[in-house]
Amino acid sequence: MKTSIKIGTIRGIPIKLHLTLLIAIGIIGWSVSSNVYEIAELIGVDSTGIAPGLESYLLGFAIAIGLFISVLIHELAHSFVGLKMGIKIREISLWLFGGVSNMEEIPREPNSEIKLSVVGPLTSLAIGIVSYAIGVFVSAPVLIFFFAYLGFINVFLFGFNMIPAFPMDGGRILRAVFAKKVSYAKATKRAADIGKVVAVLFAIIGLFYNIFLLLIAFFVYIGASQESQSVMMRETLEKVKVEDIMTRRVKTLSPDERASVVLNRFLKTHHHGFPVVKNGRVLGIVTLEDIKRLDDKDMEVVKVSEIMERDLICFEPEDDVSKVWNAMVKNDVGRFPVISDGELKGILTRSDLIRTYEAMQELDKFRGEEI
Repeated sequence: MKTSIKIGTIRGIPIKLHLTLLIAIGIIGWSVSSNVYEIAELIGVDSTGIAPGLESYLLGFAIAIGLFISVLIHELAHSFVGLKMGIKIREISLWLFGGVSNMEEIPREPNSEIKLSVVGPLTSLAIGIVSYAIGVFVSAPVLIFFFAYLGFINVFLFGFNMIPAFPMDGGRILRAVFAKKVSYAKATKRAADIGKVVAVLFAIIGLFYNIFLLLIAFFVYIGASQESQSVMMRETLEKVKVEDIMTRRVKTLSPDERASVVLNRFLKTHHHGFPVVKNGRVLGIVTLEDIKRLDDKDMEVVKVSEIMERDLICFEPEDDVSKVWNAMVKNDVGRFPVISDGELKGILTRSDLIRTYEAMQELDKFRGEEI
């Protein structure tokens, strides 16, 4: 089942809406419409001209949609700066908790990361100021409320995103500041540790005042942990070459083999993917998932060549293993063929990389070289 729909493209960047966005719009719309008078008091506007019922509900949902348009503009600001830096933007996705710009890479040079990170919050601040300004010049109570509250939310988003904790922009800015004096990995660990402290503080406050802060605390703690782990893994695997850990004796498939035969081989070997080879050349790869998508009646007639993935990402024996890990994460792929002069030399799986990382971490601890 598809969980996201593409609604368009801006400067070559696909814009996708996750199904959870509908939940968010519903919750925000209902919450605003049910608390118009309390919100009006909070932001300092007169709500007497806003009729209860349909008008309040329409206002609430308009603000919810306005919020996510603001989030999209925030993410576009990140993406446009990324494009200027030569970074490929895979997509922008809007979902329950906001938006994500899916970039091929994050710059490690501190000033570049600061520039890329700070532009989003500054864009939210600008939207907030402009919205407030428009609210001053309109006269209809509904429009005054709409622009004032949209401005308030965007200023809040500016402040929230500047919190020095991953995965917020403030966490990346903090890392970049640290990275001016220490290594990128150490800077990430320091920023992640501070983020975890922030998450714990959110959780404590949430227990006494607002349970929603517990959800934010969980989100921040997991984000900090994942960022730290990801960077440490890349740093560790940069020391290793593909040829050092690849599997050299690779079981392969012929393009003419039947799916039923391949399924039996999967079951016997407990492997999840095999390269398809003919005359020493790699033609594609077939995974267990490819086989499972077939109906039982097709197992005896469908050939490997009909279901194999032909658009392969391959690596050479001399490549850094960190490049393989990055490709696995970005493409959600569990294995890659290793090729030299067009011939299959081996295969590298996600399990190989994880085992290598864990072994090197243990070795670094023994040597006293922990990050």
